[in-house]
Amino acid sequence: MRKLVTVIENEPEGENCRWVEPEMVNQTEDLFSTILVAYPGSGKRAAFLQLEGLTQLLTQDDWSLNDRPKDAKYAFIKTQYPHHEGVWAWGGKGNQTIYVLQNPRTALQTYMFLLHEINYSTSWLDSYTRVDKTFTLRPNVAEWQDFKKARFFREIHGWSWHLEFWMENGLFRDIFTHEITTTQKMDALMNPSIYTEAELIAFETDENIDATWDHHCDDGKDMVDCRPVAMVSYEKIIDPSTGPLEIAKMAAVIQGKEGIDVVQKDAWKCVWNKVVALKETGVRLEGDREGPDRPEMEEYVFTEEEVLIIIGELNRLRTKYSAPTWQAAALMSSILVEYLDEYIADQYEYLAKISTEDSSEDSTEDSTP
Repeated sequence: MRKLVTVIENEPEGENCRWVEPEMVNQTEDLFSTILVAYPGSGKRAAFLQLEGLTQLLTQDDWSLNDRPKDAKYAFIKTQYPHHEGVWAWGGKGNQTIYVLQNPRTALQTYMFLLHEINYSTSWLDSYTRVDKTFTLRPNVAEWQDFKKARFFREIHGWSWHLEFWMENGLFRDIFTHEITTTQKMDALMNPSIYTEAELIAFETDENIDATWDHHCDDGKDMVDCRPVAMVSYEKIIDPSTGPLEIAKMAAVIQGKEGIDVVQKDAWKCVWNKVVALKETGVRLEGDREGPDRPEMEEYVFTEEEVLIIIGELNRLRTKYSAPTWQAAALMSSILVEYLDEYIADQYEYLAKISTEDSSEDSTEDSTP
């Protein structure tokens, strides 16, 4: 039986295990594979480390930015597809998906940080040569502001577009209008380096468009059902009060699958502790970008207008997936709505914070002789 953690007797829950490195699966065995999907930078790393901790089985990246065999079997594969930063590289080897959410405001920040760390690479080789820089750097604030000017609108809509794709079994939608779109437009959206944003917006005018699904998902060509069987959030994974519960969600959908042995339940809290609190995996996480020579997270600000755009997208999704039609058609809809409520509340808290800070600055200026 594979166990990434060894349970230690007579130790309290959360401390009753030791860390063991994950391994390649036996390539001669049948294996049930789970695809971890998320918008770029959205905490897939935090999720896959938990899965490795539960099973002692390695995760592969969709771009294979490591030295592991590309064509081997993996229990877990992480991807950003259909975002242009991702690729469907696993063919028909995936059996189910887990969606990893992150607050769109912070997801945009972490995505931009990753781009900075790989020097905005557009090639596999450039990304591979800079992968050791990931989760180590933060850009200067001026670079962050330039990034927002160029890509804020597209990427915030891209966050919701990515989510809709997986919730709706690969249905093609426009990234800007979120209406159904054609295969040609979807191909263009997945290759933004070829087309400008203006060209993408003006790409089609025909209103009579038939619904089209990604060929990997359509009629179960590569996956019987691309819709997620579980949904977790980065914020809850790293929170001590909710982390073990998020682990339980993922464990429930891999337990008993072919080639997968999940460590006993009384060690799950310890797995979380080893990964998040004690960082015994040796794999860098978001907190490793901290340092005296790096800007504080509070310096990567959003304007009131930008936050209102985020709220608008979150409310649109909440209204959509609260409707009875989608509650029946899209698995995880009710769970998604709960996460969306939390994200909406967080945006209003952020708005109140920046409003207070602006008022304080105005008061200081008014009192200056």
